[in-house]
Amino acid sequence: MIKYNIIKKNKVWCSQPDCECNLYLHNPHRNRAELEALCRNGGYVCYESQMLREWKAYAGMVHHGPRTGETMKLRRVQSDSLCVLTTREPEMDESARYIFAVFLVTDFAEGDNEDEGCVSTTSEYRIKLSPREACQMRYWSYHANEKDPGRAVWSTGLHRYFEDDEAAMILRDIAAIKKGTKDEALAERFFHHFCTVNHVDENALGQPMGAIVRRSIRVRKRTDEKGV
Repeated sequence: MIKYNIIKKNKVWCSQPDCECNLYLHNPHRNRAELEALCRNGGYVCYESQMLREWKAYAGMVHHGPRTGETMKLRRVQSDSLCVLTTREPEMDESARYIFAVFLVTDFAEGDNEDEGCVSTTSEYRIKLSPREACQMRYWSYHANEKDPGRAVWSTGLHRYFEDDEAAMILRDIAAIKKGTKDEALAERFFHHFCTVNHVDENALGQPMGAIVRRSIRVRKRTDEKGV
């Protein structure tokens, strides 16, 4: 993964000269044990390496262009928001991006000129998904970009904003996936609690209408029209 992120994809942070993974990859005198030791006692080498330990997500910094070095801010976050953590595997199409964890935001910082924005939690409402469970939770099933709702495009930046009803649908479907597991009761409580504190009517929730759902409907409609 280190080689993929740095050599093949030239990921923004991974490829920075002062990134510990980059230093490890190109310095024959560094070993893996030293790299992993940096993640102990509260340390970390990147945002992702501490996410499921500290339950904290950062907005990041600008690494290219005239705004290089500026911190990113979180302007639309508040307590009781849902933080959804997503990823995709190497060579995986963006449309297959999946959700691997969620948590209820209890602490947040918008960010300023020195520190990037971040969200974290001290709540019990935090859930990880196993790889098998995560592959069923495709992010673009739930979310669509405003300017081009039929395309699954992330573009730049580390975060996106979405509506409460989308968040509720995600939690509802996670609760369904978690049935029969040790997280079943927590997932159910999480869903109901989120809807209550954010004034979402559980019974009025529809089905997800994210980018890949809209694309599927559009393609199906075109196929039907050709059939006629």
